Amino acid sequence: MPKTFAIEQSFYFKSAPERVFNALTEPKSLERWFLSKAKLVPKKGGSFSFNWIGGYHMTGNLKRFEPNKTVSFSWTDKLESGKLAKTLASFEVSGKGKGTLLRLHHTGFKDPEHFAECSSRWGYYLTNMKSVLDYRTDLRSKYDW
Repeated sequence: MPKTFAIEQSFYFKSAPERVFNALTEPKSLERWFLSKAKLVPKKGGSFSFNWIGGYHMTGNLKRFEPNKTVSFSWTDKLESGKLAKTLASFEVSGKGKGTLLRLHHTGFKDPEHFAECSSRWGYYLTNMKSVLDYRTDLRSKYDW
């Protein structure tokens, strides 16, 4: 059986769990820190369509959806080789102190380079999410791509 890799990242937010969860699941909120355009049906099995600055596009379905607790996205990236890499990006939101702990668990990576690239991108985007929610500052630039 081939070895797989998983991304595990945690971020603390000053915001309430509901606000953090909304940032992951409401199209206008996703566009404030992550995407250039988002469509999402907020329910288990619901579809999503994401566009990023730079033109990358992805569609998929929500594999899990528990309001203000957890959401999981089917995640399909096109690799440089042209092959499709199918993974699962899951987020768990829980109250901690006066804020919220967000845990990312992104599984199913078979290619170590794809794993490393996605790990770096999640760090970038989730740091930006923290900046937007906690300080109202979007750190993204059109030149980042």
